[in-house]
Amino acid sequence: MSYRAERVTNSMPSFFSRRICTSLTLFLLVLSVSSCSRDASQQAASAPASPQLIVITTKPVETRELKRTVEMVGTLGGWEEVTISNEMPGTVEKIVVDLGDRVKKGQLLLRFDQREVRLALTQTEANLEAGNKALAQAQAEWRDADTNFKRVKQLHDEGVIATSQLDIAQSRFDAIEAQVRAREADLGRFRALVELARKRISDTEITAPIAGEVRQKLVSIGETVKEKTPMLHLVVTDPLKFQGTVPERFAPEIQVEQAVDVQVEAFGDTIFPAVVQRVSPAVDVQTRSLSLEARVPNVSRTLKPGFFAKGQIVLGVNPRAIFAPEEAIYTYVGINKAFVIHDGVAQERQVKMGQRLAGWVEVLDGLQAGDVVATAALPQLYQGAKVNVSNGKGS
Repeated sequence: MSYRAERVTNSMPSFFSRRICTSLTLFLLVLSVSSCSRDASQQAASAPASPQLIVITTKPVETRELKRTVEMVGTLGGWEEVTISNEMPGTVEKIVVDLGDRVKKGQLLLRFDQREVRLALTQTEANLEAGNKALAQAQAEWRDADTNFKRVKQLHDEGVIATSQLDIAQSRFDAIEAQVRAREADLGRFRALVELARKRISDTEITAPIAGEVRQKLVSIGETVKEKTPMLHLVVTDPLKFQGTVPERFAPEIQVEQAVDVQVEAFGDTIFPAVVQRVSPAVDVQTRSLSLEARVPNVSRTLKPGFFAKGQIVLGVNPRAIFAPEEAIYTYVGINKAFVIHDGVAQERQVKMGQRLAGWVEVLDGLQAGDVVATAALPQLYQGAKVNVSNGKGS
């Protein structure tokens, strides 16, 4: 029994040695694999990455005809407008026009009751006739006194009659002559009264001072009005007057006879041609704007006075202005940029913009006709960026 115990005791160190060797071998194997994995990861991280292509679309820069314009805002008004009133009080007897009627110059518009003024005319004409008769009688007496005076003077010169008789004949002649002058003055006054009565009759008939249309009718038949009462408002609707303003910085470029393209909201995008007719000699110090008037033909009477209108004054025409699509312009911190695509590479250009026109923008500097510009993914682009054009044309 002692022998077996010894064999068991001697074999225990050998068992533990094998276990330690096995564990140590496994540990070294794991450490080797971990080291290899780290080396592979470091090599993969240090390898250069392949560049990513930015997918874009493009459009070409074009040339178009461009009108150099300045915007004018204002109101359409009648070329002439007249408010018709009466010279004397009276009662409206007849109105021959109504709202919207066209009238000719001199056409009868309305009439007042004429009975009173016609009676006044009859009376003044009677006074004139009586004055004519009184003057004729005074002139006859004057001729008789003149003949008598000449005869008495001749007798006095011959010494036949005394000087006192000559004085009496002279006095009678002077008195009758004064009567003639008075009758002539009365006659002139009667004639003036007749003319005044006739004028008052004509004042009862209100006629059109201009050819136009009735914009307002302000009185009715049977209405009694005072003198200077507005009764009708006439307006000339062909042509119309476009009154508006432009900013003062354009004042040196505004001239008479320049073309104006007029638009009103009621007719959408329809253009009505006009021409600058008058330009104010001074700039308004409050609004810093220049007032002007344009003549707008309106033969069809399509436009109406009172319309709010916008106009484009044509300052000049550029037949080959450079235009780029609006989506090709990228604005960052106040700087306008575009990216020209050449051989799959983006080239950054700073651009100076002008007028906008139906989805296109005028380029005053930075691009040329024929350049192909990016129209998508602009925030991702930069100088030298590689791109892939998905549609459109690249060069």
